[in-house]
Amino acid sequence: MVELSLYNWARFTGDPAGKAQFRSHLEDFIVEENLRFEPSNEGAHHLLYIEKRNVNTDIVCHKLRRFADVKPLDIGYAGKKDRFAVARQWFSVQLPMLREINWQEFNDDEVKVLTATRHDKKLRIGAVKSNQFKIILRDFNGDRGLLEEKLKIINQHGFPNYFGEQRFGRNGDNLVRGLDILESNKRFKNRNLQGLLFSSVRSALFNHQVSQRVEQCLFNQLLEGDFVQLDGSESGFLVENLAKEDARYHENDIHPCASLPGRGRTPVNGQCLILENQSLVEYQDVIEGLAKKGLNWETRSIRVFPKNVTLSWHNNKDLEISFSLPKGAFATSFLRELVDLQIVRRDEDIT
Repeated sequence: MVELSLYNWARFTGDPAGKAQFRSHLEDFIVEENLRFEPSNEGAHHLLYIEKRNVNTDIVCHKLRRFADVKPLDIGYAGKKDRFAVARQWFSVQLPMLREINWQEFNDDEVKVLTATRHDKKLRIGAVKSNQFKIILRDFNGDRGLLEEKLKIINQHGFPNYFGEQRFGRNGDNLVRGLDILESNKRFKNRNLQGLLFSSVRSALFNHQVSQRVEQCLFNQLLEGDFVQLDGSESGFLVENLAKEDARYHENDIHPCASLPGRGRTPVNGQCLILENQSLVEYQDVIEGLAKKGLNWETRSIRVFPKNVTLSWHNNKDLEISFSLPKGAFATSFLRELVDLQIVRRDEDIT
């Protein structure tokens, strides 16, 4: 079986500034979801802002279906959130227009409706604009000065937009199972689970490409033939004139992308195509397997910039760090640039 290394992806800012305990307590990881739109305040879809504690997004959906007596397709959400955390995220529930419901009766020890309004459309995956995090890293042992220097570098250049460890399941099991299915060409009845496993494979291939670029000191520069994504948008274009686009790159208006391989062709060319081919040459059988399973070739930005970063220290050893990230970016990928995370609790959920 082809192997893809996990969790040792290259750090852009070098060795971590120290070590710290991560996820020691449920309240050590708080995330709040912000949508791309404002509720219309009318329509058949009840838009709910729910705080969940120590349950995953799928469990909340199950609770909503049972409470409201609706079908699975009547439930919507914009993205999944970590289980072992205090997570506040949006859900939608479609009900008949004349049906009223007291959402406060839905509350229990695990879920609580904070806001309830109406909207004219079902909430879809990808409707997230950003996520706001407040995380406590306990028993920090390291160099505070180096930590501050790392933050300055990230503020200027961003950090590698790696998929976080939770994308790959406990101990990387999802990745191993995905590779096994592709290698053996097994038929898998559970299409949702199959999609999750193949997503793990593509995420690992993406992380491998980004890590290679970091190792070759090519992360913080625009390359000939890069395919770039506009900041805050899913639109992009091929860089044909490096001198023309370099200023936009340094203004953080565009971000280079790496591939999520599958069916079709990579959009890059030139120097970037050479780099991509070198990174993926030993995984061609895996890529062909993904293509046969119907996954299309896609791209993802290789860098991301945290916003509104604040640090505060408690008891001279516990670090509270607050920041926001755009949709799809992993808080753990940001934190691992700063410190070596001693993970007390690991989840299998996708954020």
